[in-house]
Amino acid sequence: MNDSRTASATQQSGEGYWEIEAGDVHGVEKALVSLRKQYASAEAVHEGRAGTRNSVANLVVYAGSEEVAERTTATLERLAGSHPARTILLVADLAPDDPAVKASVSARCSIARGHERICYEEIRLLARGRSAPHLRSVVEPLLLTDLPRVLWWTGEPALQDEIFTTFANMSDRVLIDTHGANNNAHALMQVARLIVDGVLETSLGDLTWGRLKLWRQTLAELFDPPQMTALLPFVRRLRVEVAGPKGTNPASAQALLFVAWLATALDWEPGRAGERTFSGAIRLRLRAAGHDVPVELRPTELEHAAAGELQSVLLEADDGSGLAQIEISRGPGREHARTRVALAGREPVERAVRFQVGDDAMLLSDELDSTERDVLFEEAAEMAGRFAELLPPEGR
Repeated sequence: MNDSRTASATQQSGEGYWEIEAGDVHGVEKALVSLRKQYASAEAVHEGRAGTRNSVANLVVYAGSEEVAERTTATLERLAGSHPARTILLVADLAPDDPAVKASVSARCSIARGHERICYEEIRLLARGRSAPHLRSVVEPLLLTDLPRVLWWTGEPALQDEIFTTFANMSDRVLIDTHGANNNAHALMQVARLIVDGVLETSLGDLTWGRLKLWRQTLAELFDPPQMTALLPFVRRLRVEVAGPKGTNPASAQALLFVAWLATALDWEPGRAGERTFSGAIRLRLRAAGHDVPVELRPTELEHAAAGELQSVLLEADDGSGLAQIEISRGPGREHARTRVALAGREPVERAVRFQVGDDAMLLSDELDSTERDVLFEEAAEMAGRFAELLPPEGR
């Protein structure tokens, strides 16, 4: 076993960082013991870098490359303050080689909420070879008993892959991010099939669903007053704008999941196949009770937003007394949104609402608070998969 060791501390205020090469998986526990002696040492205490260790869950993180792993580590460090976990970062090189694993452990102690210094430990496994049983046999002994098991599958969701199903079915909860897929529509179709077929023996979550939380809450609040609730059966049109330059596919995971959530709430069903317009928008036609609801997804070019992010939502309703418009749009500062309600014969009402979508660490924190099934998400994801199948070929 390779027992080469390094220990270093950052010069940032109150932070400490240590790392030990464990050589292979058998050396991980020994390396962890050594690591803990370092960050709890008298020297670390004297220098203000020591901290306490705690774990509320087992978090297994799958990364398909070193680049993804580095981005993921930064997120996990931010997560540690609110949800410290036994974290195993599996960096997989799935080339058809003989199975082999190289291991290292690291710890970073930083001040979390409440001014308590928390130490986040990460076990990093660089695994080569495609054997799913082999990878499971490597990871499972490192998990802490009596704590929930959560799998976070980063990057492209390979939901039909044997490795995904192997790790998913040894977990209490599985987290993916359909927004991070190269093909959002295809990823949602995979998710829908998983839910319909009942392949998973665990609950499934999507960080994209968490990014839509404020959109869903804000729209629901706009329709809370009785006179607004009465308009819901009479919604006649829906327009959704997503960030992206001209030519961008507007059928992003955020757009499709939002429309699907609204459809499940209002008992809309998929209609005929969608079409691409000359302006680059995608039009779907959904079926409601007694009428069709045209849905338009269109890109809008904005400097401050990432491609595929929801930017505005406009609903039009007509109960026979005149046209009503309900709109939510993001502000350029990214911390607020504008709502506008225009009812027939009345002055439009506009207001600004706080609208700061959390980063991946905050979204993970919310997901780790419960391992229960999210029925609303599952219903919306299944519907989104059905919508994705209706997209024109260039929208999939």
